[in-house]
Amino acid sequence: MKLRRAVTALLVLWAAFEIVRSVGRPDAVIFTGYTQVGEVVLQGGDPYGLPINTWPPFFLLIAAGLAVLARISLPGALLLWQVGSVAAIWGSCRLLARLADEEPPPFMAATLLVPVLMTARLFQEHLQHTQINLYLLLLVLLAFHLFRQRRDAWGGLALAAAASAKATPIAFLLYLLYKRAWRAAAWTVGFLVVLNVALPLALFGPARAAERWRTWRAVAAAETADPTPHYMNQSLLAALKRLLTTEGGARDPARYAIAAWPTSRVQVLFYGLAGLGAVGLALAFRRHPPGLADRTLVAELAVCLAALPLVSPLAWKAHYVTLLAAYWLVWPGLRGRGRLAWGAWWASFACLTLSAPALVGERVNDALESLNVITVGGLLVVGLALWAALRPLPPPPRASFATRSEP
Repeated sequence: MKLRRAVTALLVLWAAFEIVRSVGRPDAVIFTGYTQVGEVVLQGGDPYGLPINTWPPFFLLIAAGLAVLARISLPGALLLWQVGSVAAIWGSCRLLARLADEEPPPFMAATLLVPVLMTARLFQEHLQHTQINLYLLLLVLLAFHLFRQRRDAWGGLALAAAASAKATPIAFLLYLLYKRAWRAAAWTVGFLVVLNVALPLALFGPARAAERWRTWRAVAAAETADPTPHYMNQSLLAALKRLLTTEGGARDPARYAIAAWPTSRVQVLFYGLAGLGAVGLALAFRRHPPGLADRTLVAELAVCLAALPLVSPLAWKAHYVTLLAAYWLVWPGLRGRGRLAWGAWWASFACLTLSAPALVGERVNDALESLNVITVGGLLVVGLALWAALRPLPPPPRASFATRSEP
């Protein structure tokens, strides 16, 4: 218990340090880019004229709200954003337990502390660069928690908000259709239309709203087709470009292409692999009941959340905070298992955490990232999560049953 208290205290102090550090250097964090985009929106300019802006049109409204707060106090707005990010970690841990029909344990419990420790380096990257991904993780988990409570409208709003702020969570709409959760899917589609069509039309007018959608699609397509991804891009697509094209590693410390394919062929391969992966998961999860009521839902969500940054065309280290759910799923079933499972567990830790610049230096870290070290770690965690998802979940504690049976 004393060790867990000490580790918890260190995590809290570490988070506080990153928050204070980010507030002290607002010009060096992404949050300031959000507010800059928001200022352009508030002034009626073209937000996609800024090189930093690659977000969907709905995010422009979020950025505008942040810009209003920044006008009052940029450090204050950044502090609120960062504290909210830390709260999102805590909220996500609690929602994972709720989705498994369990009462959320204390943060110092090993079932929560270990997954947080395994992803602590990713959280540090996220807080250091003031990203949005923790909010999206929380929204996705909240959406499915609400769906399970049959509050489909609120769940649809949460999932639509996540998918509108960043495109990749739209994959969970397809997941709802796969689970035959028709009402949840219908509410999600309805709110997607409201947030991405009705709201922009009302605020910007038809011409400007259509122009922003066209511009964003062009920006997104250019990112996907970029033949020379930066080594910090740890997506599966970027890894394939480095491996199979001569241009893929042009900006990387290490170059090791084994083929000279055109970028367009690598894109086709990537989408083919992503499609095969989706079909494979659908077949693997057929043994689970349809709908969203069964506890196996949380296992499937953990696998999908772990795979999400891999199938995104642009994935920085901070995007991999979604691995929290996978580590949470794997840890209880890992005890007493063989060397292969433990080997994959510690190999993923080595890839994701022991490659940090604070441990190996910037030059070695950059070389490791050009070798796709984070991508490899993510793939290992996906494999572990799939292994855990196909095993029976342990029964929830008796207290959980008692709590759920109360009127």
